[in-house]
Amino acid sequence: MKRLLIASALMMAVSSIASADERWQDQREYEKDRSEAMREAGKDRREAEREYWKDRREAQREYEKDRREAMKERAKAERRWARGEYIPQHYLADPYYVRDYRAYDLAPPPPGYGWVRPDPRDDEYYMVQLATGVIAQMLDR
Repeated sequence: MKRLLIASALMMAVSSIASADERWQDQREYEKDRSEAMREAGKDRREAEREYWKDRREAQREYEKDRREAMKERAKAERRWARGEYIPQHYLADPYYVRDYRAYDLAPPPPGYGWVRPDPRDDEYYMVQLATGVIAQMLDR
């Protein structure tokens, strides 16, 4: 009987040691899985942040592009005048005069008139009365 008691005590001790070892191993696996999950979460957060800033930069570029186009359209609309209207006075300055009108296939202006090109990027020419700035003729090429 004594042997049986010793054997059962020994078995209980061994099983408790094995059980403690399993719990320790489970704890290590849990910690390992937790740290891996935290690394993955950090990686996902950084990726999401990169995507956010990338999208934000792209949206900013599109906004700026649309704004520039709108400003160009508004400026172009502001530059368009009709026959009989007055061209703004600052366009009656030297940089806007077309002196060599033959190079642009323009008819020679009558005395007191001159050709004006408000925007060198556009092919719009206005024959204006130099004293008043009244538009006598418009050519758009």
